[in-house]
Amino acid sequence: MKTRLVYSPHYDFSILGIEKLHPFDAKKYSKAWALLQNEFGNTINQYTTFVSAPISDQDLLSVHTEQYVQSLTQSKAIAAVIEMSPLALIPSTFLQKGLVTPAKYATAGTLLATQQALEGAIVFNLGGGFHHAFADHGEGFCFFSDAVLALTIVRNNNLISQDDTVIMIDLDAHRGNGFTSFYEKDKSVGIFDLYNMQAYPGLRDDTNDEFPFIIPLRAGLGSEDYLQLLKEELPAFLNTYKRSKLAFYNAGTDIVATDKLGGLNVSYESVIERDKFVIDQLRALKIPTVIMTSGGYSKESYKLIAELASYLVRVNG
Repeated sequence: MKTRLVYSPHYDFSILGIEKLHPFDAKKYSKAWALLQNEFGNTINQYTTFVSAPISDQDLLSVHTEQYVQSLTQSKAIAAVIEMSPLALIPSTFLQKGLVTPAKYATAGTLLATQQALEGAIVFNLGGGFHHAFADHGEGFCFFSDAVLALTIVRNNNLISQDDTVIMIDLDAHRGNGFTSFYEKDKSVGIFDLYNMQAYPGLRDDTNDEFPFIIPLRAGLGSEDYLQLLKEELPAFLNTYKRSKLAFYNAGTDIVATDKLGGLNVSYESVIERDKFVIDQLRALKIPTVIMTSGGYSKESYKLIAELASYLVRVNG
């Protein structure tokens, strides 16, 4: 399976310098791209499709309510999504340009990556993975449910059928509560989610759990235990869904020990090992795959993004 990358310099966000007060590295996408350019030179462009326009409101309405989409013209609603209430005092035009529009570009990137993956490829969108967005609101710095939107559109366009099995492998440190909310009753979507149950949004409360592979982890879990659990549980999950027509992989870098919000204790080298293991498993099953960067709040985040992209290009290019 060949590798493709999807990227736009519009993925970076900015809000008059205030973004420096948030642990999220607002420029990590362009920093990761710069590392790839340094490693591969202009050759990296041969593997990359650049996103030419943000996602349209019409496409957003395929999964989000009209009321929610319209609310994102208001500063208060935007500030609520990124959980920085003082931003409600800033004119919405600045917030839309600096926050909402970058999210729209990244969402368009996930849709483009999904369309390309279904041609028989592993496609890494160097952004996206907004797994805390719900149909009627966003939270946890996630404005739009990009993977849900992409899946909905390719289904609607008959690129895959409504009954074809699709999987989400979510290895961000935080549980993908938004993504899961769309598929509570959709048996064709399988979800694998290792998450820190002591971090936002907390432990999933199931009295009759129909998602056995949404697996809580304790805060501070280290590299050895994390990788052992992953290497035991992911093959079992994939064996259950080995005939999947499409896979999404949220390759969150916030599991690294230096991350301020992830709460886990996984080494830099072990994050790289995690990503290689997941990709190798999916490649062996020849499942078309879309990778997204999801969360990451450390100074190492952009380097880990570049490490994964580099591995894909070197091994699958």
